[in-house]
Amino acid sequence: MEIVKAYAEDAQAIWDLRNKAILAGCKGYYDELSLARWTEGELTESFTAVVARDFYVMKDGAGVAGCIMLDVSHPALRKGEAQLEAVFVAPDMMGHGIGKRLVAFIEALALKEGINRLRLESTLNAVPFYRACGFGEEQSSLYHSPRGFSLECCRMYKNL
Repeated sequence: MEIVKAYAEDAQAIWDLRNKAILAGCKGYYDELSLARWTEGELTESFTAVVARDFYVMKDGAGVAGCIMLDVSHPALRKGEAQLEAVFVAPDMMGHGIGKRLVAFIEALALKEGINRLRLESTLNAVPFYRACGFGEEQSSLYHSPRGFSLECCRMYKNL
């Protein structure tokens, strides 16, 4: 399996992976209505554009086993920071090191780009994963979905 830059053509596979990972990984941490609202709808042109601009994927043959996004233009960022987003792994591949490989890849890319600190908003279920990847400085926060609901999450940081 290799990590490569995502293209617009990968957007549907990433969208499907995202939804499956949310439903599998976040179950029991968030209520069913919130999960349903978070994963409803179809792939949009704006999501496809973000995929083509900011996403990387771990390919498993012709399929996508995981994805990750590095956002260097997030409005809450300070100089030298980037926002880590959209770390999703196929439910049947969770626990096999794919997420850690994706994070390590983005950390190396960030350092190459002169970024020395990563920031993220973790779902409650993923906090232990990010701790294991070296993230800390935890602060409770809320994710405000453009779909009109909020989810409790945890803001975390890592100095590179």
